[in-house]
Amino acid sequence: MQKRSEALAALQHTTFDVAVIGGGVVGAGIAQNAASRGLSVILIDKSDFSSGTSSKTTKLIHGGLRYLEQFQFRLTQELCHERALLEQLAPHLVKDFSFVLPIRDNNQTFGLKAQLGLTLYDLLALHVTGARRHQRLKQKEVVGAAPSLAMAKIKGGLRFHDCITDDSRIVMEVIKSAENLGAVAINYLSANSFEFEGDRVSGINCRDRFSGQDVKISCHTCVNATGVWSDGLMEKLDPTWRPKVLPAKGIHIMIPSSAFDTNSPLFLPAADGRYVFVIPWQRALMIGTTDTKYDGPLDNPTATEEEINYLLDVVNSYGREDRKLNRNHVIASWAGLRPLVSSGEAGAGMTNTKTISREHVLFEGKGGVVGVIGGKLTNYRLLGDETVDRLVSKLPQQSFAKLKPPTTDKIMLGGWTDKDDYLTSSAEISARARRSSIEPGTIDHLLASYGKDALQIIELVEKDSYLNKRVCPDFPPIMAEVVFSVRHEMALCLEDILFRRLRLGLVHQGQCMQSAEKVARCVQGVLGWDEARTAAELKAIRSTLEEHLGQKPVTQ
Repeated sequence: MQKRSEALAALQHTTFDVAVIGGGVVGAGIAQNAASRGLSVILIDKSDFSSGTSSKTTKLIHGGLRYLEQFQFRLTQELCHERALLEQLAPHLVKDFSFVLPIRDNNQTFGLKAQLGLTLYDLLALHVTGARRHQRLKQKEVVGAAPSLAMAKIKGGLRFHDCITDDSRIVMEVIKSAENLGAVAINYLSANSFEFEGDRVSGINCRDRFSGQDVKISCHTCVNATGVWSDGLMEKLDPTWRPKVLPAKGIHIMIPSSAFDTNSPLFLPAADGRYVFVIPWQRALMIGTTDTKYDGPLDNPTATEEEINYLLDVVNSYGREDRKLNRNHVIASWAGLRPLVSSGEAGAGMTNTKTISREHVLFEGKGGVVGVIGGKLTNYRLLGDETVDRLVSKLPQQSFAKLKPPTTDKIMLGGWTDKDDYLTSSAEISARARRSSIEPGTIDHLLASYGKDALQIIELVEKDSYLNKRVCPDFPPIMAEVVFSVRHEMALCLEDILFRRLRLGLVHQGQCMQSAEKVARCVQGVLGWDEARTAAELKAIRSTLEEHLGQKPVTQ
């Protein structure tokens, strides 16, 4: 990625065709789409890229099986198509996962319903090349796939396919591809007010949250892609704005793989009609998610004890008596907010939001600002296409004249030029990594997380063998990734590195706490932090980790 100082300098002499506010997957997809059409683009976020909803999902690129219950057939078909396409565009990041749905002995009616739903799921994916069909499983096959399940509770099961990914790494790759097409991306740049020419927004007055300086962005059009923060941004444009977003909270927890024995990801129907996933991810097990109405502060939500216990209880309701999970098994937790679309008084008095549509909507506010609410990690590319289509009529003639058709359906993520390049370069990178004594698990992790940029991380190890050391003892990320994320991925603080670039803050918060000091010292050497800045960063990351773990935050 471009250095942040260079990106800021570009603002002084450029009027951008499109300014995108919001650096999650939707904003990144809009920036990529607009740049692929030949438009000049700037993408900003008030915090780090993907620091909101887009780093706190269930990490699935999926066809929307759950949405069939809401009769959202068009959305499910759309998601199935995009899932197949992303497997081709990001082969290192998007991997097929075979899920097992256990059918309980006392709920065979649900089993028939699930069988029908998966048959419809398969039919909606018929147009997708290589689509994988579901299978019925016998009791022994279900328990063989997940030995911690109690055989006495299981009648049989179903196996179906979706894909697993790393959400914040997807966002980084989409932003990188947008930059390769000429876009500018800057994190920690907060949009505070707007300037107008006639009835159109012509500029955004921002505050650089690191330097404290005021920064102005000149633009022809503007997009609000801030998710659950959309209404707050629109109120800066128009104090009479009527809210459109209904935030829904979803939490996840992590447990050690040894705590619950399963060879397959699980899709567990809960007694209240919701579903809970148990997914092997980053050498641990991720369990989630909840789906409840949320009316608290939008920044930095955390999981409550009640929510954590809910997830544990659902898994335990399927598990063996000698493998019960408890709070001590939880090594990490986090919470995210989904930006669902509110309609009038929808949601009043509700305690969960599982029945609210997952369809997205586009809207327009004062000054011609176009906004988008909703959408999924899976269909970010289509949201980008639809949003930029809406912007086209607002562009001045000189910008309209240079428009090209979008090409995001052909742009590989991860730096690969095509599938052959992915296969050949991956083999070459692996061989070079082995010569540097990088562990096999770390090699797989580097390729899956960074694509072709893994080569730059290996080069760091070749120059300094210390950088081959693990950040946390039980997980594959190494210290070279810390240096790379600071130099090449605009990571500005410890939370950026540990939570969103390396993901360790979401995987094992205790080990992350113990490793924070050496990570801080490494960054200190790269960025030249003084002792006061280093101490402040350590205090901040420890406080964040303790809040996620449900402990009292540090005070010194």
